[in-house]
Amino acid sequence: MRITLFLFILLMALCPKTNGQFSGNNIKATTDNRLWIGVSFGPSLLLEKAPDSLVPEIQDFFNKLRSGWASGFETQYFINSYFGVGAKYSRFNTKLAVDSMAIQFLTNTLYINVSSNMRMHTVAPLVYGKVPLLNNKISIIGSIGSSWLFYRNIGQSSIDSATIKGSSPGLSTSLSVGYQIFPNVNLGLQGTYIRAFLKEYTQDNGSQVKLEEQDYQNLSRIDLSLGLFYTFWRRKDNQP
Repeated sequence: MRITLFLFILLMALCPKTNGQFSGNNIKATTDNRLWIGVSFGPSLLLEKAPDSLVPEIQDFFNKLRSGWASGFETQYFINSYFGVGAKYSRFNTKLAVDSMAIQFLTNTLYINVSSNMRMHTVAPLVYGKVPLLNNKISIIGSIGSSWLFYRNIGQSSIDSATIKGSSPGLSTSLSVGYQIFPNVNLGLQGTYIRAFLKEYTQDNGSQVKLEEQDYQNLSRIDLSLGLFYTFWRRKDNQP
């Protein structure tokens, strides 16, 4: 968390004071990319590991369930060449099914079918800092802001099934590097860290369960995504 904030502050400090260069009475035309709209997709990893208190087979099942995929869309509006505001929506999904899982119970071996389908929707208003390089050919963009996560997990086994859902506030930060492949199109690689903890949830029968602090479910995750952004730009002239 401290490293992410440090990188974001460093981006702000690196922003140059002028946009475009000129000499004498020459007028140089540049582009001012104000509005960015894009989509992204890539692998994602939940940070919380299964507790060692679980039997090895169940522990291995939940650890495999940590990896999934995240997709989303994002809009950014830059007030000037270096600072902006915007919002991001992302959807994380992971699921796993195991048939005939062997669990050793005392002197007996139980064989059960187990599956889990987990989804998280995240909405985050963000503030952005941008460092444009090579006349906007390359853009380094950092963001930080609050977020809200909506969680649902459908679990099934040979013995029982259950659906739990809940929501939680959180924090979202990201750092991306974009390259302009066409005049209005940028291809970018983005790393995102989302921090949140589920403190209560609702069961499929409608009852609510509040968790003790030591039992909070860590929903924090890291996304690594490839994004495609369309930029709306205007021509502007730098005059001496």
